[in-house]
Amino acid sequence: PPKKKSPIGAVLLGIIGVVVLLGIGSVVLGALSPAGGGASGPAYQNESYTPPPPDVNPPPLPVPDDEAAAKLAMTNNKLYDQKVPQPIRCDVPEIDVVNADNATLKRHMEDVVGCLMRTWIVPMEAAGFKMPRPSVTIYETPITTKCGKLPLPNAVYCGADQQVYYSKNLPTIVPTQLRGSRFVVESVVAHEFGHAIQARTAILISSLYFEKNAPSKAASNDLSRRTELQADCFDGMFLRAVAQSAGMSQQELTNVIALFEAIGDDRLSGKADIDGGHGLAQSRRYWGEMGLASTEIRACNPYVADAGTVR
Repeated sequence: PPKKKSPIGAVLLGIIGVVVLLGIGSVVLGALSPAGGGASGPAYQNESYTPPPPDVNPPPLPVPDDEAAAKLAMTNNKLYDQKVPQPIRCDVPEIDVVNADNATLKRHMEDVVGCLMRTWIVPMEAAGFKMPRPSVTIYETPITTKCGKLPLPNAVYCGADQQVYYSKNLPTIVPTQLRGSRFVVESVVAHEFGHAIQARTAILISSLYFEKNAPSKAASNDLSRRTELQADCFDGMFLRAVAQSAGMSQQELTNVIALFEAIGDDRLSGKADIDGGHGLAQSRRYWGEMGLASTEIRACNPYVADAGTVR
């Protein structure tokens, strides 16, 4: 139970069940394939780590004591002092994610989460945070979870049970010109894992608190965008870490950037000046590239960024 003195904890039950909905608005491209590089390449990092089984009963999420602590959790988190190790081995064979049966798809996405754990466990533990492994639930029809009813097509990180949900028909919302690109949908899970990182570091609960209590819809949307863009940036860092193992080509990198732009609020709505909750094409491109270009987690801190980069 949260401390009684914490205004953040006082609203925890009201907002922790808020799902972070992907829809098409948060898809980011991943590239995961059998490891390449060979013996001549640099040694993979964190090779001795064995990802634990999915934790369906994870420890409670951390809750800041007060608003000042919540502000620091977003803007000056200990995670920002860490680096993402690279390169990371990610042995996830390519599958037909559109036609695979549920069991095969679940194993595949669980393997992706294993790669995410290997990538993020070192900086998370170095910063003093626990990182239980989320499970991935595949669903074909709308389902009811602890975060409420989840529609189709969608992908969700649910803060109420700290698990990831993935609808089997999600590839249908990927832009047609990019739909045939390898491993587009795997990175959807990487984006949702980014929200899990935010949750385990108190970034998510803090952002949701201030978003809920924002003085205007515009201010609320601004916080929502910062949260989503950080997940995009974390996704980019994961891609950078596994790029060698994945054997990512230049064209696949180009597709990553094209997809970041294609899912901007303006591109999806057709309204150039929309004040949305995920970010304009230029903003999503910017933060995706920030993650792809750096191992310094501080580079993925949109909570202190200029408003122009999080439009």
